[in-house]
Amino acid sequence: MLGISCYFKDLDYDYLEYAANLGAKYVFTSLHIPEEDLSQLDTMLPKFLDKCQELNLNLVPDISPMTFEKLNIEPNNYVGLKEKGFKVLRLDYGFDDFEIIKTLLQDFELVLNASVVDEQYIIDAKAHGVDFTHISVMHNFYPKTETGLSLEYFNKKNEAFIKYNIPIMAFVPGDRLKRFPLYEGLPTVEKHRQVHPYVAAVELIHSCGIQDILIGDSLAHNETLRYIQSYMEDKTMHIPVYLDKAYASMYEQPYAIRKDLSENVIRLATPRIPDIAINNNNYRNKGSITIENTLSGRYSGEIQLTKKDFMMDARTNVIGFIHPDYIDLVHYMERDTRIVFVPIS
Repeated sequence: MLGISCYFKDLDYDYLEYAANLGAKYVFTSLHIPEEDLSQLDTMLPKFLDKCQELNLNLVPDISPMTFEKLNIEPNNYVGLKEKGFKVLRLDYGFDDFEIIKTLLQDFELVLNASVVDEQYIIDAKAHGVDFTHISVMHNFYPKTETGLSLEYFNKKNEAFIKYNIPIMAFVPGDRLKRFPLYEGLPTVEKHRQVHPYVAAVELIHSCGIQDILIGDSLAHNETLRYIQSYMEDKTMHIPVYLDKAYASMYEQPYAIRKDLSENVIRLATPRIPDIAINNNNYRNKGSITIENTLSGRYSGEIQLTKKDFMMDARTNVIGFIHPDYIDLVHYMERDTRIVFVPIS
């Protein structure tokens, strides 16, 4: 499921409503980061909770011992959190007392910090009677450049969660407003800090098996949310591209991919057209969109996307290219992926 993050300093209800109407199910917020001014929380929080409930969004608040102080609640008074209206808690620190976990599960759905949970923790918790039906794990995001996880470590860490069927949540950065105070993006995986969040989300879904992905930063563009949600729903992949004017009719049309996947190109399952004129036989950079011409014989009219760089070929016309920020999407296209070309704005 798709999720976003909201912070009281940057709270934008229009963004919240757009995400919810699109199909988002989660809203993450932090109730303990020192940079967040929570002095007006008594008036802001009830409205925020009501809005999330109205929009059918599951609020996932990140809590730590500092949270109780910021909310003017006695330390470890979880009943007080329930009275405030919270139904889900993301525990930012380790809980080795499984009796507390079982008690909390009577009132809350729990999201554990993936960084402090391993297979032995799961085994011990189950041995103490902890029911994981209403427990998931959430990875941290990493505000400072160079501090995020490697993709290899991320996948290794997830092996135990996958083994025990525990839902996994992870973050990709936003592309509209980065979060204070560093404004360097909030990804879980470091390589995603400089990657478009849509491409990062597709990689986590396709290559890592993550089903719940949240925007870590304060705001993402509407089309970014829409693209991620569309891919989550039915693997429709929106790709910003440039197409020659003669092929402008290909914009906003869904295209299937041939079932026999090729190593070097993505072949669209479109009808072949005989006698395509020879034109624009340029060098084919990775991400080029091409059509086979009459020199290809019975392949004339076949449309392809290149997965790597190729020299020019007299049989192949270049008719467009994928926006550079989205080129890596070619690595995640599968036989059941549907492609929609959208004009570069």
